[in-house]
Amino acid sequence: MAGSKSAAKSGTKSKPKTSSKGATLDIIFSGPLLFVPASERGNIVSVEVYSPRNGHPVGAAFLPGVRFSDAELDNPLCERWPTAEVFSLLDAHSYSIELEQTGKTKPFPVASIPATNHKVKSGRRLSHAWEVSLGVGGQLSAWTSHRLVPITQGMLGGSDAPLTPSAANLHRLTYSGVKSAQFHGISKPQQEYLKANVNKGGSLIIIGEIPYQSTLLHERRAIDAMASLAGLDLHLLSVAPVTSSARVTGHVKACGFSTVLAP
Repeated sequence: MAGSKSAAKSGTKSKPKTSSKGATLDIIFSGPLLFVPASERGNIVSVEVYSPRNGHPVGAAFLPGVRFSDAELDNPLCERWPTAEVFSLLDAHSYSIELEQTGKTKPFPVASIPATNHKVKSGRRLSHAWEVSLGVGGQLSAWTSHRLVPITQGMLGGSDAPLTPSAANLHRLTYSGVKSAQFHGISKPQQEYLKANVNKGGSLIIIGEIPYQSTLLHERRAIDAMASLAGLDLHLLSVAPVTSSARVTGHVKACGFSTVLAP
């Protein structure tokens, strides 16, 4: 998980929100990931995120004091978004983030998860076909979804295919009143960096695919892996060309979309 010094880019950073009430931390997830919220009385109490076994490199970066606007998150060419080199790769095992928060935060209902998502009713058992899992324990304040992938006719098949005209690829989970954070599973220097700087607030980015130019087979594997993990009847039938024939590497859009198992 890289620090903000190596992520410095042109542009003005957002002013850190620090006070006795704690900081605001955005945990941003991007890429073809499976979200499994746990709920009590209809409210989200924790979120588990899985990267399916699809061969995608998963990375993380913490940017103290930097929070992105909705417009920035919707734009893959956002100037302040860190380059691929900034992210440190996560190993294939489980991680957890434990947040200590102050004050009382209004509960976040499951029903408030944005409708611009591929939602599947929970109840089917997850398989072992994941590479990275990350649990977040803390009182969620907001969940917004961005970088929508159009779902065109004939693109997907199966009874679990999205019924919405688009599905989100990027999610921002916001936690307010954060006093401290523990990221279990990463190396000690990275743990200490987060611990020392989380009081500034900012953005912790978990990217489920370090960008590179993909093929149809690669994108199909992403969908197949999601279906295998969550027990879904879901198949990728076709994709539209997204780049010129001259471009070999360096695409800015991650393939696929995320899926939410709604409790």
